[in-house]
Amino acid sequence: MKRSWFLIPAFLPAAMALAQNGTVLYNPVRTIADQEIKVKGWGSGTLSETDEAAFNGTHSLRISTRNYFQGGIITLGKPVDLLDEAKEKTNLLRVTFRQADMKLGGGAGAGAGDAGGGPKRGAGLAGAGGGGGAAAGGGGNRGGLPGGLQGGAPGAGTTKTALGVNPPAMKFIRVIVTTTDGKKSEAYIPTDTAAPTQETGWRSVAVPLQAISGLDRTNKVIKDVAISADQTTTFYVGDLRIISDKTPIRAEPNLRDINRELGAEVIFSANGQGGSSVLRYTWDFDASDGIGVDAEGQAVRRKFRKAGTYTITLTVSDYYGLKDPYTTTIKAVINP
Repeated sequence: MKRSWFLIPAFLPAAMALAQNGTVLYNPVRTIADQEIKVKGWGSGTLSETDEAAFNGTHSLRISTRNYFQGGIITLGKPVDLLDEAKEKTNLLRVTFRQADMKLGGGAGAGAGDAGGGPKRGAGLAGAGGGGGAAAGGGGNRGGLPGGLQGGAPGAGTTKTALGVNPPAMKFIRVIVTTTDGKKSEAYIPTDTAAPTQETGWRSVAVPLQAISGLDRTNKVIKDVAISADQTTTFYVGDLRIISDKTPIRAEPNLRDINRELGAEVIFSANGQGGSSVLRYTWDFDASDGIGVDAEGQAVRRKFRKAGTYTITLTVSDYYGLKDPYTTTIKAVINP
């Protein structure tokens, strides 16, 4: 049977309780001087402490970025040993952030530029667009970028913003971790399912330590964390820490049983919860031929072109594959 589906852009993030515990890398309640933290930009990106926005306390870190290869570097005065934490798949690096808008003075960020700059932009990097594996180890550090990583970033396309216009929403945050043995590891963290933390626009995303590419080949003692994004924009980091999250994945679809006429088009959506996990939603529209992936997205549109009774399967999984997925079904009766 021919299947027709269309992905609908939908941002229906699940609410999440934000527990302030775990191993702190940056705490907004204290100044960076009190925490013995130093910050700087790399490439044409910038990073500074600011009181323009605050998640907790009165300060945050303001990062201006043009693409994955230009942003800011946080240097820890006291390196953080994650040797024990990295052994557990439930331990994650969590970034609490807020993208700037015109009210916060963020404007167009660091200036117009091409996202996903490729080899000529990425000193010490090779390739952009598709893939994303990293190799821990040494490497070039030309142009002030934290080099030494191989492999491409998720494709970001080209983004140009005009002064006075809010920048497009970030789709990925890139994190590069440098350990005291001089090795580097990285992760690209999707932001489109970032969980809101409060009404003022702060959101949180997290990546399991075991999913940070290359970290397993380091001594796991963090001294630097570099952060950038896939868009020309400015954003604030309000909190950076290691957390433990054993929250199981659960989800509820918008429909449970449907009875429609042949040719009807139905919108299916789901609201999932998984703590700090980044969630992936996949749909199979006919269990009789096996469970596969007919559509992917938090909300999808399906047109039924053949009468019959269908079992629709929704699977919500951890983007990084380190939690057990949640599966549920919907019964659909399509009348001739």
